[in-house]
Amino acid sequence: MKESKLIKTLEIISEQELQSFKDWLDSPFHNKSEAIRKLYALLLKYAPIFEEKHLQKPVLFKKLYKKEKYNELKMNNIISGLTRQLFDFFAFYNYKNSNTLPQICLMDELQKRDLDKYMLQEGRRLTKEKAKLTIQNASTFFDEYLYYKQLDEHFLKKPKRAYDENLQLKNNYLDLFYVTTKLKVACDMVSRNTVIQANYEVHHFENLEKWLIDFESNKSAIRYQTYPAIAIYYQAYRTVKAGEMEDYQKLKQLLATNLHLFPNAELSRIYDYVLNFCIRQINQGKAEFYREILEVYKFLLENRIIFQKNYLAQWDYKNIITVGIRIGETEWTEQFINEYKQFLSPKDRENAFVYNKAAFYYATKAYKKSLQLLHEVKFTDTSYHLGAKIIQLKSFYELEEEEPFYALTDAFKIYILRSKDISHYRKQANLNLVKFSKRIFKLKEQRNYISPSIFNQKWESINDRLSKIENVANKSWLEDCLVKIRKS
Repeated sequence: MKESKLIKTLEIISEQELQSFKDWLDSPFHNKSEAIRKLYALLLKYAPIFEEKHLQKPVLFKKLYKKEKYNELKMNNIISGLTRQLFDFFAFYNYKNSNTLPQICLMDELQKRDLDKYMLQEGRRLTKEKAKLTIQNASTFFDEYLYYKQLDEHFLKKPKRAYDENLQLKNNYLDLFYVTTKLKVACDMVSRNTVIQANYEVHHFENLEKWLIDFESNKSAIRYQTYPAIAIYYQAYRTVKAGEMEDYQKLKQLLATNLHLFPNAELSRIYDYVLNFCIRQINQGKAEFYREILEVYKFLLENRIIFQKNYLAQWDYKNIITVGIRIGETEWTEQFINEYKQFLSPKDRENAFVYNKAAFYYATKAYKKSLQLLHEVKFTDTSYHLGAKIIQLKSFYELEEEEPFYALTDAFKIYILRSKDISHYRKQANLNLVKFSKRIFKLKEQRNYISPSIFNQKWESINDRLSKIENVANKSWLEDCLVKIRKS
């Protein structure tokens, strides 16, 4: 049951949400099953860890029905019912926490019941609430469309026909929603086409783009360009499509002055386009963009844009550290590693901190500190476990620790072959790393004991084989090791 949909979901929600869900189940309006309520009360005792030994279905069934013989089907039905209640709770939670949807739904229901007077009162109240909001994106444009749709439908009930601005406003906000959403989708399609060579097609985008930029013949274009959400997504599209420095700088400027218009999750996705631009420049040989990436990350940290639910994603944490090391910001990077550990999700925190601190020690040539730190922790995540083994292997190599190096390569090989969580591609890449690192280490040992001609012959053989194989983890490190051996 530990791997069930129910437990996997309960593990990731907050303590406050766990309690709120209990209140939900205690209400007969939502839940009329006493068995479902009792099962959740039992499970709640084992939160947030939910250890397997407490989650055996026969054990839980006996606690629910003390004298009844275990019934697998009955137990599964209760678990399924509780899972469905949890997902209904999520749906309600999302609905209740949206900016305007509950009020718009209320307006719709009042109007269907011919309570138009109260519908208009709720509309005025909603207008006051909307005035307090700073967010202005595709979602808010769609909410505005729904709002004016209600007012337009109210107008249609009137016997006398006259001009009513609500129809025009309904149309305008639908246009804004469409244009903004179309630009968002276009950005994502172009970005993915670049990264994974997909074949996404942005249909009818040429006409939309012409409409946006043709200021002389289309006066409405100027009006729509004044909406920052549209301007930002259009600029993001130009940045990911053409990759011009001018577009990139303009996008950064637009974002910096309009942060308040987007929720953090959306801002973070837009800044991914900024970071991806920098990565493409680096791939073209412009190493100075490593500095640019770190400055962008510092901006995201300072404005808390990169945080989701008050947590910093472990992979963002890792990327920031990697870039900081790469450009030599060692003092800042070490301070960041220690200070931002607290912002990592509790379930990822120890793995992420230890691995990245060890990677930092390795990068700053404190190999013994790196090894000592990795020796103290057993990684529960496959990616970190694999990465830790690579750091250990490279550290033993740099320290010229012969016996530990060979012992590790043998153990590493067994781990790779036995692991069920590593893809075939990654297995082969890391097996090749082990194979070539052993050959290079052996050649390094023999350097002073064999003739120059035999050394050169062996060196050329390893170098030739390494150059012809693409699927090798840490290939650049292996190549550097070979170069250093020849120069020594």
